[in-house]
Amino acid sequence: MSAKFLPAFAALAAGLAAHDLYLRPQLFRPNPGAVVRVEYHNGDSFPSSEVPAKIERLRDMKLLFAGGETPFTSLRIEGTATVADVKAPAQPGNFILVSRTIPNFIQLEAAKFEDYLKHEGLTDVIAWRAKNGESSKPGREMYSKYVKSLGMAARPSAEYGVNAGLAIEFIPLGNPYELPHGATLPVRLLFRGKPAAGQAVEASNAPPGGGAVTKAMVGRTDANGEIRIPLGRPGLWKLHTVLMERRADRKEADWESFWASLTFETAH
Repeated sequence: MSAKFLPAFAALAAGLAAHDLYLRPQLFRPNPGAVVRVEYHNGDSFPSSEVPAKIERLRDMKLLFAGGETPFTSLRIEGTATVADVKAPAQPGNFILVSRTIPNFIQLEAAKFEDYLKHEGLTDVIAWRAKNGESSKPGREMYSKYVKSLGMAARPSAEYGVNAGLAIEFIPLGNPYELPHGATLPVRLLFRGKPAAGQAVEASNAPPGGGAVTKAMVGRTDANGEIRIPLGRPGLWKLHTVLMERRADRKEADWESFWASLTFETAH
């Protein structure tokens, strides 16, 4: 499916209580061994942050590379972003930044919950609620977010496709730092280590120099959890999806959602 710009997304998302969370390193291409500033951006005004992520909810903050892992340090709030520092690997190659949040509860009135489900392409949940007479009921949801960013120190390497072991995550099947202009990036979405089929995926791009930002639903993952992302413009990219399932134990909530984001940069 070709990407189509949907300007209504931003206006709709602004009215929702939950916001997208993603990582934005100051340098996606640092020199080996350099200290990199990493920003948690929270909100729907890509590529800017609207409100800082709550530090007490952040977990597993680290950089993964061929030789192991390095934890984030100096976690702090600066303006509308939550910020940390991390040292890039000394050896050249791709690396991955990852983090997650602990689950949090939210309740939305029925109309807002249905709008949220439509916005995120959660048609299976909409259909289930309609079939079971719950369309007019509030949405009681536990949600957690899993953020991932792909960088490169000096030159590309095989680490672009590392499985970080997150509950839900995008895994590039090609290296965006090697792809030519106009190429498509194949990615696989995993949920609990298995391919996540039928998931709506949104791609956002912010070109260099402050050009117009585009945001589009580019399609759904296939039976292998795969989708191809058209990289028609250079700049900062963000992939986003939300997977929601019915909870077996509904004392705390009826639904549980898992948010995934992947950021990277292309120069072509």
